[in-house]
Amino acid sequence: MSKVLITGAAGLVGGQLREHWGDRHRLRLADIRPVGDLAAHEEYRQLDITDVDDFAAACDGFDVVVHLAADTSPGAEFYDTLLPLNIIGAYNAFEAARRAGCRRLVVASSVHAVQGYRRHTSIEWDAPVYPESMYGATECWAEALARVYSTQHRLSVICARICSVRFDQGGDWDPDQPEDNLSLRDCAQLFLRCVEAEGVEWAIVHGTSRHRNAWMSLDHTTDLVGYQPQDGTAFPKTATGGPQR
Repeated sequence: MSKVLITGAAGLVGGQLREHWGDRHRLRLADIRPVGDLAAHEEYRQLDITDVDDFAAACDGFDVVVHLAADTSPGAEFYDTLLPLNIIGAYNAFEAARRAGCRRLVVASSVHAVQGYRRHTSIEWDAPVYPESMYGATECWAEALARVYSTQHRLSVICARICSVRFDQGGDWDPDQPEDNLSLRDCAQLFLRCVEAEGVEWAIVHGTSRHRNAWMSLDHTTDLVGYQPQDGTAFPKTATGGPQR
């Protein structure tokens, strides 16, 4: 059992990690907003990610940091939220993990780092970054920091380029149409695999469910961290709607 700090734990993805992981790891749930209904293996810590000293203190004694906190809106304003949260906050995540001696940082990057390739198929993890918004550019910043901290500070870093977490196996979708969305349980599995994968110094992995007509390749991700999607247009629809648990 590792001790895992999750930032942005009050959000949708943070809630899904808690639900699907159960008590597999001890969790410190950090957010500027309160997190309730704590289980025996969980604790809450209020955290402002723009304060690097507070961030380092939150990381102290923990093995892994899963950094989810950010403004994820493609239309976000640079000076209002992207600069403090996605630029400074991302840097603080790396620096805090380094100061605290964490062994790994798992960063929620985004498909928006390579959004410009949407007209292509089977984009590999090592294609040059191609953002189409300032939000996407901030995710490229986080991925660049990953390389710096892995090389200079020997911090193991995995950046997960997640797509929208809204794929519904029982929903209205056509298997022949392009798709890149991620189901809730696949999202939780991907982050768990990133936390537990051994021997990874630095990596970018793709966060999508298994789709018949996908434009993001999963080969590198499945080989490196053992991620095996359970949902997607490559599988039959479920009899009833709603996200799979």
